[in-house]
Amino acid sequence: MSGLETAIRNALERSDRTDAETRARIYQSAREALDAGLRKQGVTDTQVVAAQRQRLEGKIREIEMEERGRVAQPVAPQPPVPQQPAAQFSVDPPVAPVTRVPEPHGGVLLGGQTRDASPKPAGPAAAPVLAPAGDLGSLGAARPERAEPAPEPKAADRKRSGRTADRDLDVPPERAAKPRRRRGWVSRLAVWGLCLAVLGGAAWWVYSSEIVQGVIRQATNAGGQPATGNGAPELDPQQGFSADWAEVFVPENMAALQPAAQARLEAVAASEGPAVRILSATPNEAGDVAVQVPVELLREMAGKSSTVALTLQSGANRSVHLAVRCDFGSLGDCSRHRFTATQEKTDALFQVSFDRSLVPNSPGRILINTGLDGPDQPLLLYSVRILPGQ
Repeated sequence: MSGLETAIRNALERSDRTDAETRARIYQSAREALDAGLRKQGVTDTQVVAAQRQRLEGKIREIEMEERGRVAQPVAPQPPVPQQPAAQFSVDPPVAPVTRVPEPHGGVLLGGQTRDASPKPAGPAAAPVLAPAGDLGSLGAARPERAEPAPEPKAADRKRSGRTADRDLDVPPERAAKPRRRRGWVSRLAVWGLCLAVLGGAAWWVYSSEIVQGVIRQATNAGGQPATGNGAPELDPQQGFSADWAEVFVPENMAALQPAAQARLEAVAASEGPAVRILSATPNEAGDVAVQVPVELLREMAGKSSTVALTLQSGANRSVHLAVRCDFGSLGDCSRHRFTATQEKTDALFQVSFDRSLVPNSPGRILINTGLDGPDQPLLLYSVRILPGQ
């Protein structure tokens, strides 16, 4: 409030302080500056606003009593000297100073935005009478030549006046409330930690549910390469098997299958027809099931590229992974191939190429193992065929 008081006193020094109307305009500008400052600070509490206004009214009364005491002292007449208009307030420029003492009018109080004036008829000049403490007397009264009621100021003029008064009085803003404290780094770190924990838990669930492993196995099977040789043609199992394909195994000929010590065979009637149920207890050689390949067929495969086809299906309500390799004696062997048997009957095909022409004297073998993912992985085998090379 000291800033408003200083601004009021400076404005009085620069204006005609003996004129009650000029002082009233200065006080009103101070009120408007206070209201504008409170709005700019975002103060909306009615009690705080009322307290600030009450303090300002007290300062105005104190300054007004001092000004009245100064006016009551005899002043020697001085020649009229033109003054510059008050540049700090957007008000009408004051008239030339006069030496007469304005006659105070009783019954007039200074309000917030309105002033009530009831001028008395002019009479003989008399000594000014000081109003009691707390009463501003004729501070809001107009001079006789301006006794008629002034028009109501427009809304745009009131806004402009409030901005001008706030700029001219240069009142330092008072902090009405502390700013809201910003969120600390500890809470931000906790939020980020919680998000990372949720993402990590989701990633672990995906990994533990073997979704990723299944995708990797399928990609590995799709990218399988032939045992030997380069540039093998692509195989299309949708074309079916022609008469050129030699049958190596059919379910009716279980004698062509030779299980190892930890492998089991069982003839079953599946939904797609007769088949042999293969179950390997271990992924090594002890769990292999051998399919014999006749010597006559090996003679046709010598020095050529041939195609091997296995018609199979998963024997459980899930996919079954199996490994297939071959041992053809003096012709050579093939590397290990991995396949995935689903619940639908499919054909697994791969190629073998042999540069040797020496035909072995004993049958060859195609080895099948279903124990890659554990002992309980049954496989239904429908047939094994070989297409000799041309």
